Amino acid sequence: MLLAPLRCQRGLFFSASRSEDKPRSPYCEALELVLSRCMEKRWLLLLWRQGAWASLKNPQAHADGVCLLTSVLLRNQLVTRGVIWALSQWLNSPSGNLQLTATAFFAELMKDPPVMEKKFLESVLGVLVEKSQHGIGAVRQMAVRGLGNAVRGAPKEVHKHKAAILEVLQRGLENTTCPVVAAESMLALAEVVRKLKAEGLGSAFKDIARSTKRFLEAEPDVLRFSAFSLYAVLASSASGKRSFFTREVWETWVSLLLHLRDPDPEVSNVCRTTLYVCAPFLVLERVQQTIVTSIGLSAAQLQYEVCHCLVRDAPAMLEKLHSIARSRRLESGQALHPAAVAVLGDILEKTRGLSGSWQQLE
Repeated sequence: MLLAPLRCQRGLFFSASRSEDKPRSPYCEALELVLSRCMEKRWLLLLWRQGAWASLKNPQAHADGVCLLTSVLLRNQLVTRGVIWALSQWLNSPSGNLQLTATAFFAELMKDPPVMEKKFLESVLGVLVEKSQHGIGAVRQMAVRGLGNAVRGAPKEVHKHKAAILEVLQRGLENTTCPVVAAESMLALAEVVRKLKAEGLGSAFKDIARSTKRFLEAEPDVLRFSAFSLYAVLASSASGKRSFFTREVWETWVSLLLHLRDPDPEVSNVCRTTLYVCAPFLVLERVQQTIVTSIGLSAAQLQYEVCHCLVRDAPAMLEKLHSIARSRRLESGQALHPAAVAVLGDILEKTRGLSGSWQQLE
């Protein structure tokens, strides 16, 4: 059982005895009306602007809507013991939809749990570990999100159970049939790595780094975004594994360079950050300097500048780019993302003839 029996009302907003498979529009409208009497207008406006009510009614976005609503309720101190007790009953409901709602609620609760409920955090953590193997992908996704959030809300419990949590999150990376679970696992791992650093992770640090690079060329945008996000945190936390991560960056630098112009703007932005934090692991000093002083350059300009450095200082690396362009595969054998193939072709076309120019200058 998640929580000890509580001698209090079940809560104003949720009833453990509801039999509906999913919240209906009238339910959401009633909840909105109740909250309008309890919260300041600015919070209601926030929920409206971020589409909380529409998300709650949409099966595909329901879990994210629950997380947003829970976050606002927590900030307004409206998550009572009765609400927590009522939602805990849904965790074992025969309805998968109610289990999803409850799991999303507790996932968000772990980010900033009420002080009075701190003693229940370890139990909630155990439930999230259990739900990470649920048959419904969305439930697994919310469980994994909760484990990542727990790094902030329950750091002592996470440290105590880090082996079990790492096992769950690393297993999530193997679930290629459900991209959102793998993506959520990488974002959760980013929180864990940021907290524990390479030293606290032991051999798991290397395993995570090797698994992450497999997603840098993934087809779904959400996987690439999560992979570059996690890779940046790995680079920032690799002080105790510098020689290992230097070798890793030498295997991933092509993806880091090409996805500066990823077709998804969020991916391209996080890729630029990742390339910046990975720059110290590139042995070539001129390339490092180009990257860290690239403020004001567009993604394309930065790519061209890096290739200019390769022409002069590392022609073998430039030749590697030509080889990858011909095979459309990285040296590891992994296929390049179609957009990366097009970007690579553009870079090599723009830098054609530079080698001869440098030889003439010398």
